[in-house]
Amino acid sequence: MSEKWKVLVTEKVGEAGLDIFRAAQDVELEVALELTEEELIEKLAGVDAILTRSGTTMDAAKIEAGKKLKVIGRAGVGVDNIDLPVASRRGIIVINAPSGNTLAATELTMANMLAVVRKVPQACTSLHEGKWDRGKFTGRQLSGKTLLVIGLGRIGGEVAKRARAFGMEVIAYDPYIPQKRADSLNVELMSDLEGAVSLADMVTIHTPLTEETKNMIDAAMLRAFKHGAYLVNCARGGIVDEAAVAEAVREERLYGFATDVFSEEPLSADHPFLAEDIADRIVITPHIGANTIEAQSEVARIAAWNMLMVLRGEPYNHAVNLPFMEQSLNGDQRMYLNLARKLGLLAARLAQVRGSAAHKCHVTLRGALFDDEEKCVANKLRPYTIAVLKGMLEVSIGTSVTYMIAPLLAKDRHISIDESYGEPRTYKNTIEVELETAKGPVSLLATITEEGRQRIVRVNDYWVDFVPGGKLLIFQNHDRPGVIGKIGSILGAAKVNIASFALGRKDGSGLALGALEIDGDIDDNLNQELVKNGDMLWVATVDFTKAG
Repeated sequence: MSEKWKVLVTEKVGEAGLDIFRAAQDVELEVALELTEEELIEKLAGVDAILTRSGTTMDAAKIEAGKKLKVIGRAGVGVDNIDLPVASRRGIIVINAPSGNTLAATELTMANMLAVVRKVPQACTSLHEGKWDRGKFTGRQLSGKTLLVIGLGRIGGEVAKRARAFGMEVIAYDPYIPQKRADSLNVELMSDLEGAVSLADMVTIHTPLTEETKNMIDAAMLRAFKHGAYLVNCARGGIVDEAAVAEAVREERLYGFATDVFSEEPLSADHPFLAEDIADRIVITPHIGANTIEAQSEVARIAAWNMLMVLRGEPYNHAVNLPFMEQSLNGDQRMYLNLARKLGLLAARLAQVRGSAAHKCHVTLRGALFDDEEKCVANKLRPYTIAVLKGMLEVSIGTSVTYMIAPLLAKDRHISIDESYGEPRTYKNTIEVELETAKGPVSLLATITEEGRQRIVRVNDYWVDFVPGGKLLIFQNHDRPGVIGKIGSILGAAKVNIASFALGRKDGSGLALGALEIDGDIDDNLNQELVKNGDMLWVATVDFTKAG
């Protein structure tokens, strides 16, 4: 390329990440630390990428200032300092490094668990004060105790492994992971958080901070805890109600609490965790979970490499605001992803025919193909549901709709979305889409054959079998002799060739449903003639040629 990508680094990151940019012949690197807000906004106007840590807030004003921005990198796990919806609407990829500090955070969690039950910091402080008060620091053992892991992702899973090595019984609460994940870790998966905390001697948190997890451990939840339990939070500030936790420790409903993260950092002088009367039962550290030499080097390397791949248009990982990574899907999964998009296109067109937009979309996935996948945590949706949304919205907005913004656009339009999963029935794997509109539902069922051919096998109440490809003419007609001949004659006169034909009927009805793949275009006049002279109730055309 004639011009180099301009990359701005605003905070101190591991040299391994900077070296990646320095070695890239197509990158112009600028490291500018401790910028003022005004200075940062000015610099953002000319850069293609920015790499930050937690000290740089990328809010709407800064993202909008980055007219050339293509990627925002975070040398760490959390991205709560980045406005993800704004970045997504701008088409800016947000990269983090979720695996780089996994072991560092895991080991700090174990350290805090041990520190709080054995009162290690307090004993150390006492000795520095010239005291030798062994009896004051009688603690408890982890062995034989029940640990509840809230959030069984990468870090939660590693904590579970180590806790079992300490002789602990491990249970977990995570509504977004499959049973087989818990089974692989020999962990019992709990379905109810209140019930789970009532059983645990030790509770450790490993979830992101979201609307759902904000103040998840509040005064009401703390009342469900087993009396005398311990709580550890090395995940994110804001997940626990800090005043309520301090009060629970004060009342000895919690025997101890350890945390590395806080809702506001640094702490104010009057923070509840700094109260003198509970200092002997609280362990606090200044957000050092990722502060190991190894972790800092690795998160910088991971973030920088993937940012470079984004700029070059090459495969990359760890895009926080992409609902899924298409490159990670296998061949069969990609075929079903494409099928799901086509189902969205067809369903939206059928809703248009009814003259009513969808206000709810329900996707049902059946079959072993879908068993091995986890939901995207950020969207809580599978790739196939997001592909359905993309197809739906393309009908009204156009092909500019991306997988990244499809869920956001659906939310803007107040379309509620849900998924369900079930055992296969007639076919090995199926995707079913049902749209609810003010004028009734639209439903589709589709599969892919063993030969790899996409098939739509039901439209509303009609069993039918056709390939969603090319240009499709779909219609409902009176089920009586001569109708198909009329349709063929009308299309023939307009020089529109029929490539394939499928017909669906249902018992007890005088109506049928037809699907024709055609060569050529149909305009409004031809549509009107088909309805008027072809004995049709309605007709719709769907162009699948741009849907792959």
